[in-house]
Amino acid sequence: MTSTFLKTLPAAIALTISTSVFAASDNLDLDDVKTWNIVKIETCLDAALDTIPGNARKVEMKMEGDDPIYEFDIEAKADGNTYNVECNAEEGFVTEIEREVSADDAVFKKLAKISHAEAKKFALAIHPGEVVASEMEVGFDGNATYEFDIQSIHGYEVKVDVDAATGEIEEANIEIYEIGMEKE
Repeated sequence: MTSTFLKTLPAAIALTISTSVFAASDNLDLDDVKTWNIVKIETCLDAALDTIPGNARKVEMKMEGDDPIYEFDIEAKADGNTYNVECNAEEGFVTEIEREVSADDAVFKKLAKISHAEAKKFALAIHPGEVVASEMEVGFDGNATYEFDIQSIHGYEVKVDVDAATGEIEEANIEIYEIGMEKE
């Protein structure tokens, strides 16, 4: 086995376990989400905007393991950049912030050791399907990441993050819903 395979195996196992829950009931919809014990979306939006003041363009609800997460795309007032701000939907606090970047971003270029094509190959090896969107991000923790939205043959979307320096799968999460649109 290759070291990349061994590094990605835990994410693959977690995704397999979480997708089996959805496979058992492939009709998961917003009626199901309404029964969850989560904070109002406004609580997380307020926390996100307190962290990155600006205009929220999009929100996604996704499952990270067994944690429901709101992810907001916020166009920052201060610098005009777009930030992905994640908020734990059970507790209402911000858990992660990443800046969306282009391929020619100096910080991303310095950190990235693998190509977009290589990262896409790693993501599709973990979760086969069709890549419907991708982003490059730089986290406040100093990591560079490729993020791929993969449409599965089972009808749900999976977000797979690949470390741009190592090619390791950082996480693979099932998207429950998305409101708004990506900036083109």
